[in-house]
Amino acid sequence: MREFRIEQESRGNIQLIHLQGSLDMYSFPRLESQLQTLFQQGRYYVMLDCSQLDYIGSAGLGALIGFAKQARDHDGDLKLLRVPERIYKIIELLGFTKVLQVYTTEEIARASFQKP
Repeated sequence: MREFRIEQESRGNIQLIHLQGSLDMYSFPRLESQLQTLFQQGRYYVMLDCSQLDYIGSAGLGALIGFAKQARDHDGDLKLLRVPERIYKIIELLGFTKVLQVYTTEEIARASFQKP
């Protein structure tokens, strides 16, 4: 498995975070710290690019739901982008697709942040 890596870039008022490797109980604190920093800065529009993720643990997914709720409480959101099929199946099996929004393209995910 690849080493867990996080890269962040801004897309206007949306923060795009690229995840690579395995997001498990050992690597999740790094992502948690990054998300907390963004929220402390008042940046609540976040997309997680999961295209390079090899694995995500259920505890990490559960915590992502908490971050999505926290962002929504501040009129923002946390969205998953380009989730590999094997990981999407886990998200779906656990019923998390009811809470976590998953998008196939960055353009569609970005547009979903626009208020009606």
